[in-house]
Amino acid sequence: MNKFFDQHFMHGGDYNPDQWLDYPEILKNDLDYMQQAHINTVTLGVFAWSALEPEEGVYRFEWLDEIFDQIQAIGGKVILATPSGGRPQWLSQKYPEVNRTNAQGQKHTHGFRHNHCYSSPIYRKKVHQINEQLAKRYGSHPALAMWHISNEYSGECFCGYCQENWRKWLQKKYGDLATLNHAWWMSFWGNNYSDWSQVLPPSPLGEHKVHGMDLDWKRFVTDMTIDFYLHECEPIREQTPDIPITTNFMAEGHATQDFIPLEGIDYSKFARYVDIVSWDSYPDWNNDFETLAATAMKSAYVHDQYWSLKKQPFLIMECTPSFVNWHQFNKAKKPGVHQLSGMQQLAHGSDSTLYFQWRQSRGNSEKFHGAVVGHDNSVKNRVFKEVADYGARLEKIGEIQGTTRKKKVALLFDWESNWALKRGGGFGRPTRRYPQTLQEHYRYFWEQDIPVDILTPDQDFSEYSLVVAPMLYMMTSATMEKLNKYVATGGTLVSSYFTGMVNENDLLYLGGVPQPLKELWGIEVLELDTLYPEEHNQISYQDG
Repeated sequence: MNKFFDQHFMHGGDYNPDQWLDYPEILKNDLDYMQQAHINTVTLGVFAWSALEPEEGVYRFEWLDEIFDQIQAIGGKVILATPSGGRPQWLSQKYPEVNRTNAQGQKHTHGFRHNHCYSSPIYRKKVHQINEQLAKRYGSHPALAMWHISNEYSGECFCGYCQENWRKWLQKKYGDLATLNHAWWMSFWGNNYSDWSQVLPPSPLGEHKVHGMDLDWKRFVTDMTIDFYLHECEPIREQTPDIPITTNFMAEGHATQDFIPLEGIDYSKFARYVDIVSWDSYPDWNNDFETLAATAMKSAYVHDQYWSLKKQPFLIMECTPSFVNWHQFNKAKKPGVHQLSGMQQLAHGSDSTLYFQWRQSRGNSEKFHGAVVGHDNSVKNRVFKEVADYGARLEKIGEIQGTTRKKKVALLFDWESNWALKRGGGFGRPTRRYPQTLQEHYRYFWEQDIPVDILTPDQDFSEYSLVVAPMLYMMTSATMEKLNKYVATGGTLVSSYFTGMVNENDLLYLGGVPQPLKELWGIEVLELDTLYPEEHNQISYQDG
């Protein structure tokens, strides 16, 4: 990372001067206010494609040149985003293939963001062109600290291009239809494929999906997302090989009172391709359904999981200094909670506190989302004062930037196992809450101030004194071998029900619990039953 950030925490966030180009007095105020708020980093260009290229091949960089120079003049740094998350209207109009197709086969219209096809050749070409222009123009600018590739990658497309890539992906993985038919157990209901043209993406129609297909589709969507990200990176790596690259991961759950890492993309795989993990942190602070401590525990869990992806400090790319705008009731942080949440970020390994957003938008869907500068354009309100006070405190503790704690406890979480667990039928479906169950285990260590890493089974956990791996429903033979070796060499393992039931294709192991797990646990399961939420059970041993 840029040497400026040695012994400095990044403090700032998303800045959208392209929304205010007709308001020069606003832009002038911004620079003065940033200095008052102790801002040292801004993220530019996240949705600025239409301002940068208002017509195909016609570029307007002058406004961005000026902002770059102004940020440098006040001693700040820039995280420059590529704008693929919000393509311009002319691109959708001229090349409608760039718009996504939904699971019902309907081609979307332009939409307002994140509505593009990752497979579209013309979209990939246009993204490469704008990214190359940005890299050539700003790659050597002294204010450039980092690249922010697109924004919050998510979603899936079912167009002809994506269907073709889906079949190629399966052919590479399975080789022939006989192997695919067996892996997906297509003999069930007589569904065997006889020609590759019959292999379509999963149907959106309710329960009756092929479980192995649905699991592989999610793997494919992850791989296509990563492939598109790597395509975006090509001209940037070529022009600026020494500038670090990231993209912002997400958490979810506000509609269900949960707060867990995004489930739709396997971030453990995606993290291999970013130089530093960054994510957008929006816990539901000061809600009316749990204590502040309960919210803080969930927030700490996600921080630790994202630290663990690369076992190195991460960045908070977005958070709010006050409130969000997508809850049913959008509660502001109470006095002091912003500092509390910010210091928690640092304590769990973040090297930044960056906000969405610097200045509230005047219109549209995020006009009421919290910001450092509100619609009152004032530095006298509580939110601005708390941000400024927090920024001043960051400057005093810069020497802890980049530090960490030795950890002896690991939880195991597997994105793919979670996909399979959510897809399967039977047993207690409403109570099959895998990441939430891990949080319940995590809660004990958090309350005792015992630091925890949250690893995937592929990562090395041999050096930890305690490994907790509940509800690891899908388990490969390699993971079983690792767990046996871990215990045999002195490690302590805690596991639970619904563990080791299926292989990587979501096929049940023949003979029930696999032999390596029978030996590991010293038990043999002869019968399974489901308890209602109000029921409980216990074991009485013959010897008392």
